Amino acid sequence: MTYLQFHLIFILPPLLLLLWLTARRRGPLAGEYCPDDRWTRLWLGVLLAVAFIYTTPWDNYLVYTGGWEYPPERVLGTVGYVPYEEYAFFLLQTLLSSLFLLWLMRRPAAPFGGPAQVSPRPLLSRWGMAALWLGGAMLGAAALVSGYPPATYFGLIAAWALPVLAGQWAFGGDLILGKPRLFWTAVLLPTFYLWAADAFALHNGIWSISEGLSLGPKLGPLPLEEMLFFLVTNLLVVTGLMLFLHPQALRRLEGARPLLKPWLGLLAGYLLLKIPVPLWPAGFPLLATLSTGALFGAALLYAAGRVGWGRALGLGALCFGAGWAVEYLGSTTGFPFGQYSYAGAPGPTLLGVPLLVPLGWFALTLATTALSRGRPWLAGLLLAAWDVGLEALMTAQGFWTWSDPRPLWAGAPLQNFLGWWAVGTALSLAVTRLAPQLRRPERGPDLSLAYLTELFFLPGGLLLLGQPLAAGVTLLVMLAALLLARALAPAPRLSPDLKRETP
Repeated sequence: MTYLQFHLIFILPPLLLLLWLTARRRGPLAGEYCPDDRWTRLWLGVLLAVAFIYTTPWDNYLVYTGGWEYPPERVLGTVGYVPYEEYAFFLLQTLLSSLFLLWLMRRPAAPFGGPAQVSPRPLLSRWGMAALWLGGAMLGAAALVSGYPPATYFGLIAAWALPVLAGQWAFGGDLILGKPRLFWTAVLLPTFYLWAADAFALHNGIWSISEGLSLGPKLGPLPLEEMLFFLVTNLLVVTGLMLFLHPQALRRLEGARPLLKPWLGLLAGYLLLKIPVPLWPAGFPLLATLSTGALFGAALLYAAGRVGWGRALGLGALCFGAGWAVEYLGSTTGFPFGQYSYAGAPGPTLLGVPLLVPLGWFALTLATTALSRGRPWLAGLLLAAWDVGLEALMTAQGFWTWSDPRPLWAGAPLQNFLGWWAVGTALSLAVTRLAPQLRRPERGPDLSLAYLTELFFLPGGLLLLGQPLAAGVTLLVMLAALLLARALAPAPRLSPDLKRETP
């Protein structure tokens, strides 16, 4: 049997049946999940596009590594490393699971019909589950960098799918679990069916899974990782579509629209550029430079939105220039940080100083100034705490090398951290004097999000690079600095209208 015949026998018949069943009942979905069929078709199209775009590079990489293999005589051809039929499967599985969910939602009787509901434990449903998915993602990333080949397939699945699930559940886990029987029925029944179909395909050699890249446990011909793959992909599809159609989710998006700022997009890019590092360790210099550039851009847009473009560009030039000057002075004279060198630093440099360093001084200064609510000495302290992780990470990657005779941490002396505090304090003082508006928090998110996200990403990156002690110390120091900032400079209380979510 070829891959095309597999689709014709196992995928298209249930798909056509579901199309017929869902087409029989027109009008709004039972339970008032969405206004009309046009809205449903719109979001189903969005979901199909996202699934295809997000899965294509991941699937190509998996086939490239040998995790999946397809006999040439069983497929029509390939684009990149992936057969045509596999690209079709991205869309067919998404349609299959989506239509099954829509068919369940169109049934007016309980437990699938009735009004849209919210979980009675929203904090656990949202943030508890998001933390669980993020923990699984970190486990997957650790598996990828462990150097243990049998963990590769598991690592690729977990690191690819679970961060998205974490974001989905942080946004609306309470909305999903408002209808738990609907959700789990829509996830598990297609998963069981696809497990059976996949077992048939593996048994008959339509495709194969590398035993060298799998952990080993199987259910018949079905490896544990294949079972996990179909489970998490159906979780992604069902969670995504239920959130698209839930009326409370739409109101949350409408309520959040005034708070969304352009700089948040660049901050998201800064974080996303960190994710490929476990898959491409050799690309760390490029990814680090690009991500720091995105953070610089986010800081520039943030400042421009508060004080105007002229003053924002002036602040960017001031911090970039001062940051480059102290780094050039420090690497050539040992003042103010101690004895270190940028000789052999990877990535683009400016007169010997890696470009990401002065870019970082501007962005990090604005982020810590926002977090400290305009207290320069506290911003300097937050910067010094941030540098605890940066020293361990960047020295391990060869961006700079310490030769100071009195090392305290990761080769750096106490003088380095005092220097970071002094320079950070001076830059924050200059920022708050030249742009007093940046001392006051604005409604919604501010650039302190960069520090809060680094509280997760920096220790996590050190852990994945085999530095568990540095990861633990970094987490403790950054967390202590954050708690001090919260205690000394608490965020202003929001009005009851802002606290209350739109019903």
